[in-house]
Amino acid sequence: MKKPLLKLPIMASAIFLSTWGHSEPSARVPLAVVHNDTNAIVSWPYPSTGFGLEFSTNPSTAGWQPAAETVVSNNGRWEVTAPANLPGGFFRLKNHVQHFGFWAGSLAPQGSIVEQRGSVNFTYLQGGLSGALSDLAVASGMRLLVPSPDFSDTNAVNAIKPYTNNILAFFMMDEPDCVAGGNTGTLNTLLTSIETEIVKVHANFPGAKTMFTVGCDFWNYSNFRIPNGIDYIAIESYGSTGDPATTQSEWLAKINHLKSYMNRSQRIFLMPGATEGYGAESQLIEKANDIYNYAQTDPLVIGVFPFDWYSANYDCASVGQFCGNGVPATNYAIPVIGSRSVRDLANLRARYIQIGQSIMSGPFLDVGTGGPSIQFLGGPSLPASPWIASQTGGTDGTTLVVDFFDPELGATNQALRIDSGANANEWYVGPLALDELAVGARFRLVAFSPTGKENLLCLTTGSTPLSPAPAITLVNGRYKLWSYVNSDTQIMDLGPVVPNAWHIAYLYARKDGRVKLWWDGNLVFDGAAPLVNPFDGYVEWGSGSWQYDATTSVDFDWVAYGNNF
Repeated sequence: MKKPLLKLPIMASAIFLSTWGHSEPSARVPLAVVHNDTNAIVSWPYPSTGFGLEFSTNPSTAGWQPAAETVVSNNGRWEVTAPANLPGGFFRLKNHVQHFGFWAGSLAPQGSIVEQRGSVNFTYLQGGLSGALSDLAVASGMRLLVPSPDFSDTNAVNAIKPYTNNILAFFMMDEPDCVAGGNTGTLNTLLTSIETEIVKVHANFPGAKTMFTVGCDFWNYSNFRIPNGIDYIAIESYGSTGDPATTQSEWLAKINHLKSYMNRSQRIFLMPGATEGYGAESQLIEKANDIYNYAQTDPLVIGVFPFDWYSANYDCASVGQFCGNGVPATNYAIPVIGSRSVRDLANLRARYIQIGQSIMSGPFLDVGTGGPSIQFLGGPSLPASPWIASQTGGTDGTTLVVDFFDPELGATNQALRIDSGANANEWYVGPLALDELAVGARFRLVAFSPTGKENLLCLTTGSTPLSPAPAITLVNGRYKLWSYVNSDTQIMDLGPVVPNAWHIAYLYARKDGRVKLWWDGNLVFDGAAPLVNPFDGYVEWGSGSWQYDATTSVDFDWVAYGNNF
């Protein structure tokens, strides 16, 4: 998404408004300039994330380049200072995190275009260019990451040319720092060979971008360099342990070291580990959040490239699961056993779908102060900190992990099944002293009494002294947008409950009473809700809370709260 333009030199402040490009809500980012005798200062609000400043002398051309000036934060603004005597030119803000796709994985080297459709905007043709797959990918809105071909094979080169305008980059080599095994001479030979191939890429495909990966040991070579002509560096960010905090410190160190080799036109793709070998599913979700949040704050990062989509090893036969790679859906004879990855970890997959869609379309919901923040809960295990269990009226409710066949995945998934008994049985987090907040969940009602009320998904903000308290509530067999806590007030009727039918809800609240509800992908409510809550901000989900005179059994596939979806 391109942001409005600002021409220099200019003698007064100017403000231009722009939108993320997603229908709800339209986050607006003002770009301003002030001018004195020596400098022009271009600024926009801090902590606006996901944007990079670009400069061009002619906005009608494709000559936009990242602004050369250093971006600093100053008194609530991002700022760059440019000499006032520059030739007339234009600045614009552009979302710098633009690309999302998965490393294909060893089980299905061509990836899975059909399964990933709608959540990625590039696909890595790891096994080489295929016309049929390329056509499918382009039709699905994906660009192509193509292995550098054998340039002595004219047919191979010509097969790529029809897709020239759809190529994200040519992939030149995977991990030369690993392949060299610590030998500086071998590393130099590998890097030189990459440079030789890049010359051939540019000769046959003028203007094409190039990529390679690093990550295992490049910082220990005295002669490491980024090959001439490389545009994108994908940096492995897996972590040596499952611990997200340790992993983050490791990839931050790698990024800082890598930047010392980069020129001003080169950009970074981050590669978080997305297989069980790099942590439990809950840890991988946290690592994904860390990477995504950081990516939006660093203008050199333009893409997220998780490793990987398919299981490196998976016993497809024993679970009756179609594992792709051209194998017919009725043939499960792929006898490999080992770690699972994004495709088979349903809650990690759900989170990456959210991240991919946010990168492609702008955040679905971006609210509150500070950088993006989200706490994500999947279904494979019982809730842990910061979630707190609460039962009211008794202790006979239960929370269990249950397996179910998920038609959306075409595979077995896990959910948290919460039975209320005759009481309230819920999980919550708080207090949260936030002026605005959002919560999302995928859930279904498995069983419920024909009469009575149960709050299922609830949200409050900070109170001054009151705040809205919207909830998705079961009321006599119907879903309602409800005002809970100390009010028995319907805000909106959402329709009758259909047992075992899944719904996805995103509920937003602001302390002045503004409430929004997205229900199964549609914005169904955007208006004022009663100010009733005297407490200071909570997210609650389960069955009960302030209203629990029904009995229910409700499954939650995932729950997320924060200020960025």
